[in-house]
Amino acid sequence: MNYKFSEKDLLNDLKGLLQIDSTNADAGPVMPEAPLGIGINAAINYVLELGEHFGFRTKNCDGYCGYIEMGQGKEMIGILTHVDTVPVGDGWSVNPFDLTIDGDKAYGRGTIDNKGPTLVALYAMKALADSGALINKRVRLIIGGDEEGEKWHCMNRYKATEEAPTYAFSPDSGYPAIFAEKGILNISIERELDPAIHNLGFFSGAQINTVPDYAKAIVSDAVYERIGKPAHASQPHEGVNAMLLLAQELRVLGLDHPFLDLIDIANAEGLDIDFEDEISGKLTINPSIANVNHERAVLKCDIRYPVTMNGADIGKNIARAVEPLGFRFEINHDLAPLHIEKESYLIDALQKIYEDYTGDTTGPKVIGGGTYARAFDNAVAFGGRFPEEPNTCHQTDEYWSIVSMKKNFDIITKALESLVQ
Repeated sequence: MNYKFSEKDLLNDLKGLLQIDSTNADAGPVMPEAPLGIGINAAINYVLELGEHFGFRTKNCDGYCGYIEMGQGKEMIGILTHVDTVPVGDGWSVNPFDLTIDGDKAYGRGTIDNKGPTLVALYAMKALADSGALINKRVRLIIGGDEEGEKWHCMNRYKATEEAPTYAFSPDSGYPAIFAEKGILNISIERELDPAIHNLGFFSGAQINTVPDYAKAIVSDAVYERIGKPAHASQPHEGVNAMLLLAQELRVLGLDHPFLDLIDIANAEGLDIDFEDEISGKLTINPSIANVNHERAVLKCDIRYPVTMNGADIGKNIARAVEPLGFRFEINHDLAPLHIEKESYLIDALQKIYEDYTGDTTGPKVIGGGTYARAFDNAVAFGGRFPEEPNTCHQTDEYWSIVSMKKNFDIITKALESLVQ
């Protein structure tokens, strides 16, 4: 069945959503009805109002999240998305809080991660409802507001009072279907500094799940700066880490400092965490945030570890590695891996839709990113970026291809049609 897709209407609605600043942890004043910031609550309500306009049932769950539901039946298919974003950062060539169209590219913070896919999923629900197709289950678009944070307060709030999906998928990653997601470990390594140590100011990074694109150091009143390239922390090789560049420059200048000693070993080999498994591959580490003054040195890192391991064991190795340098180690957040069987019903159903549409038979895959699929049983990531497309998530001049939007609309609508029968 071919479903009607209104590119003009979708882009117009996306423009309105992008104009709402819903930066995680910096979305305006926190209020009782907006515990994550008024911008995030406004973004949730914006999507809910679209759902109401489409004739669907909606609910705002105390400003943490919301949902839009269609159909009838005991079982419920969930679509898991979010409308919070990472910080914008510097260097944009367009207004990050607006929609800019340049050829096939739609620019703006959140176009691909994850405001755009949220609206594509909503439009897919509308297309299915209007098609007259047989619908034996409910479909619920669950819209979170704290995916880019460490605690996922939105999903915790949802699960406290709301119904869990029978099956669910999250169009917040890519294709093909994703059967495993690496564990996510956010850590802090820090120590107090003796007054006799050379005075160094070093600052880099704003978000732990992003490769830092700027670093600044102050040494004896001289200022040093380096510019890198942002990328998602799950794929640090796609970015250029400004923190590491600047630390290397200070070493070349002959500066001796405990923080630079730490940076020297802030990699998988240096921390004795060079692990991998046959299911999900190698561990990755991204030194994300640095804050050094005359009293204290702090380094925060984002680690994505293999699905057969656990964060506690990795932490023990890190603690042993940094202790000789006088640093102490702490786990701030540990999100366990996701791994379901490749032959499961959900993977089979989604993968068939994808393969029939694209002809790509490479099979289900593993990612280093973390999606809301981890929040529920019988849930996987499915949708967003195609294998041949660049990953602009968390990057300057984030964009999503309009052609890709249309393809995602087709695949998601067909997936829903299959799952609700």
